Amino acid sequence: MAAGFKYNIEPEPSVEERYDVETGRRRRGPYKLDTTNLVAGSFLPSFTPIAADLVKKTAQVAIRVEVYEKFTTGSNTTLKIKKNSLAYVGMHLGNGAHGATINSIDKSDKAFDKLTLAAGFGDTLEAGAVLYEATAVNGTTPKVIANSALYERVQVEEGIVLVALLMRAFEIEPTKLVMPFSDIDKANMPHFQFNAAGVQSPSGVSYELPEASDSVMGGIQLGFTQSGKKYPVALEGGKAYVEVPWTDNNTTYQAANSSTLGLVKQGAKVDDATGQEDAHTQLNALLTSLRNAGIIASK
Repeated sequence: MAAGFKYNIEPEPSVEERYDVETGRRRRGPYKLDTTNLVAGSFLPSFTPIAADLVKKTAQVAIRVEVYEKFTTGSNTTLKIKKNSLAYVGMHLGNGAHGATINSIDKSDKAFDKLTLAAGFGDTLEAGAVLYEATAVNGTTPKVIANSALYERVQVEEGIVLVALLMRAFEIEPTKLVMPFSDIDKANMPHFQFNAAGVQSPSGVSYELPEASDSVMGGIQLGFTQSGKKYPVALEGGKAYVEVPWTDNNTTYQAANSSTLGLVKQGAKVDDATGQEDAHTQLNALLTSLRNAGIIASK
């Protein structure tokens, strides 16, 4: 090496296969990377979740963080997350129901990063839960939702950064990803197949079945115990049904009488008295009408 020269060349890290590369399909590109809130000089690993604008050909990182250990809500404002996240001070975190804003980030520990939140998150978070960058402190809406993945490792630089994106990949190993995907990302990526531990199809291809919701097609579990007017779902011949208890009392009705409630009918019309008719005649006409209708007893 020549005197006076300092080479600061970072060696290319060994690449671990994060998905079945034969199934990978790239989008027509390149795409211009939005580097807002990304650190110049840093590297984005391959398979980072990306929200791509397919018309404008722009790409924005869908920033996600994975909880390192269980976080208990309350007065606690310290959240431990896995290393190498793209979280930044002032960023809103959310899980769809609750959220918080990052006040500071401590990266001194080798095992995890420690976030100090501006206030309590409002929800207990299990280890492994993935939170997204939210539009506001309430955490209900993600800033972006991924529809692609970064094809290869890219360095963030000042100026224009062009990237290649994946639009399809199968047998993705979540444990080998540096940047996690949230459930809302996966639901928006029908051409990406994420492996789930312990779930194997007959062909040997792993598949993670999402829970069914009003916006996501997925699986349900039987075994609900009846509670009040809520009844469990059952299967018959592979088809689901709900059996609602029904008692047919074969109710019959009879005409009302002086001692039993029953049916009556509308009485015959009786004209209003004008003062000129015989009062007895009109009264008797009214009584007859009521008796015939079953409203009052017969003589």
